[in-house]
Amino acid sequence: MFRTENPEITTRVISDALLDSWLLIGNLEVCAETRCIVDTDGITIGTTENDTTYDLTSEISNFFDIDEYPGGGVTYNGKRIEEKTMAQLDHEKPNWRGNSSGTPESYYRRGKSIFFEKAIDDNAYDIKVYSVLIPEAFDNDSKTPYNEQTWLEPYHYAMVLFLQKKAKMKVGKTNEEAKALQEYASYIVWMRKMIGGGKYTKRSFTRSGAYR
Repeated sequence: MFRTENPEITTRVISDALLDSWLLIGNLEVCAETRCIVDTDGITIGTTENDTTYDLTSEISNFFDIDEYPGGGVTYNGKRIEEKTMAQLDHEKPNWRGNSSGTPESYYRRGKSIFFEKAIDDNAYDIKVYSVLIPEAFDNDSKTPYNEQTWLEPYHYAMVLFLQKKAKMKVGKTNEEAKALQEYASYIVWMRKMIGGGKYTKRSFTRSGAYR
């Protein structure tokens, strides 16, 4: 489809091998932008008494981010732990770094690790993390993008637009490059809206139980 829509970009201009390498990058970028690959059940991580820190990349295969969509996030002993920043903790509880062990109520993330505001005092309970994942490599012609998930097939065109913006940049067509970049960016915004179903904004339950 990319070749059909951009007939001037022949194999002599940009080889199939280069397009293939771009598709590897595009698959990763689109999934990161739209957060479309998630685990459905959460990953259980065993705890160690007096530990405050857990390396998520060593515990969760293909970890990219914590999925804080309502119902997800991080739980300890089945109860949700609130995500905060270090600045929030400093403002709310200036002496939190000196907390004694107990039941964690909040966490913050730095890089690949999560940190609880207090050390766990009972390793009888596990934590569970709901995650956004990095997709598997889209690396041969028998595969489809986005971990080959059929429900994401309507969004495969993003890969064509990704190739288009890369190609226009490489051949130095400045005006067409800007247009291709805007088209790709708009498509990603649309994907986020369609896939997210509101997951990028705060939602809450009303007293009546209605979800908003």
